[in-house]
Amino acid sequence: GTCDKMARKLGSKNALDDLVMLDRISEENIVKCLQNRYNQDEIYTYIGPVLIAVNPFKRIKGYYTEGKIREYRGKKFYELPPHVFALADDTHNQMINKRENQCVIISGESGAGKTETSKLIMRYISAVSGRSA
Repeated sequence: GTCDKMARKLGSKNALDDLVMLDRISEENIVKCLQNRYNQDEIYTYIGPVLIAVNPFKRIKGYYTEGKIREYRGKKFYELPPHVFALADDTHNQMINKRENQCVIISGESGAGKTETSKLIMRYISAVSGRSA
């Protein structure tokens, strides 16, 4: 499919992680890319500066560890694969370094994982704001 071809063209072994890179934007291609990533336990996907999360309805080992927080801390937004910690780090950096107020909009249907995502962002910011992180 278009998603897989673009990923290969960009040198990625995984499904395309930023949907703005699709050759042809269509609902079918977007859903196909999200499905491909979901099947690989890659539940986060960018569409430009927007992070899309697909609730896996299971725990994915290693996704939210202290090590993962350290991995994303201080990295540029697109330096690592899409992740809620990349969004949280970018938000935190904008707030601290540029002294700009920040707002993260989390939307979705009931059961989509909004509360869990909010907790993960707060956990990340708490970890990087403390002395021990």
